[in-house]
Amino acid sequence: MSDQDFTRKIFEYLKPGNHVLDLGAGVGDFARMFVEHGAKVTAVDPIVMTQPDSNIKTKPMRIEDFYNEHNSDQYDLIFARNILQFLDKNWVFATLFPWLEGHLTPNGIIAIETFYQNPNPPFDQPMRSLYTLQELTAHFMSWSEIFAREYNHQGLDMSGQSRQFFISSLIVRRPV
Repeated sequence: MSDQDFTRKIFEYLKPGNHVLDLGAGVGDFARMFVEHGAKVTAVDPIVMTQPDSNIKTKPMRIEDFYNEHNSDQYDLIFARNILQFLDKNWVFATLFPWLEGHLTPNGIIAIETFYQNPNPPFDQPMRSLYTLQELTAHFMSWSEIFAREYNHQGLDMSGQSRQFFISSLIVRRPV
């Protein structure tokens, strides 16, 4: 299993014309893939995308600042991949998730993929928050589960050290 399973499942549900909120969009790789599938995208990240696209509304800011904007947009898909572990867990569960739910269309989808790393060898800068699949599914327990998986792999961390990664992937649909 790989993150391609998670991505493939998202594209099964993405429809042309859907509005996608890409939290932690980075340089916009996923935002561009959503556009290629006919979506309109709002991409949030302090990093400005390298190749602007008219179908992507960029918001060069932190997620916490985007949350504080007066925004009444509704999204068909909210995508948060490899970003939650950098945010305060209490804020994510108490503030961000309810805000996202309030900005999701009826029958909308939230897709989350987050990871944590084996703490050995010790980190120079540890992740702020660690999320297990059990915690994520518990929060969305009344939602329809589309995809849920936890797996691990060996890879290089941000400082170039080989490390074990533990990935939690969840895709849920708002209850009707």
